[in-house]
Amino acid sequence: MRNRKRKTILCAINLLAAVLWSVFLAAPAFAHGDEDHGEAETKTVSSAKGTVTRTARAGEFEIMLKHAPLEPDAATSAKLFITRYGTNEPFGGASPTVEITAPDGKTFEASEVKADAPGSYSLKLPLLAEGNYTILARFSAAGKSDTATFSAVAVEHSHTETLAEAGSWAQSALMVLAALIVLGLFGGLIYFALRIVKSEPVGEEAVSA
Repeated sequence: MRNRKRKTILCAINLLAAVLWSVFLAAPAFAHGDEDHGEAETKTVSSAKGTVTRTARAGEFEIMLKHAPLEPDAATSAKLFITRYGTNEPFGGASPTVEITAPDGKTFEASEVKADAPGSYSLKLPLLAEGNYTILARFSAAGKSDTATFSAVAVEHSHTETLAEAGSWAQSALMVLAALIVLGLFGGLIYFALRIVKSEPVGEEAVSA
C-alpha cells in the first residue's frame, strides 16, 4: 500500500513538472508573437525612443531605413544607409530613389534625397493617409540596379501602437501569472507528498501496537 501511494505521488509530481516545463518553453514564443527572425531577409525594430529601423537585403548590399513612427497626413524625415552585406562597409555613389506604394496601388516618391556621407542619405517622406504601404529603395551598383523592399509599413495614429504595446504587456503578465500558479501547485504537491511519506511509519507503528 505504501509503495502504491509513493508511485502515485511520484507520477503526479512528474506530470506537474512536465506541465511546468512546457509553460516555460512556450513563454519565449508568446513573448515574440510566434515570429521567426532567424532567417528573415527583412527586419523591423522599434527603439524605446520611438525610432523605427528597417533593414533589408538587396543582392550584395544591406539597406537600412530609419524614421519616426509614421502618422497620417504628417511629413516625416528619414535616413537611408547602404552598406556592403559582408563587410558592413558604407557604399557611396548609389544615387538611391525611394518609392512608396499605397494599398490602392498609387505611388509616391520621397523628396530631397541627398547624400550626407558615403552610404548615408537623408530624405523626406510625403504626406500619407492611414494604411499599410510598401517602400522600395532603388539604387545602382556596378552598372546594375538593385531594389530593397520594405513591406507592411504601417501609417497609423500613435495610440494604435500604444494599444498594441499594452496588449503585449498584458500577454506577458498573464504568462508570468500562469507560471506562478503552476509553481505554487508544484510546491504544494511536494509539501503534501512529504507529509504523507513522513506520516506513514507512525500509522504502521500504531497498528502494530
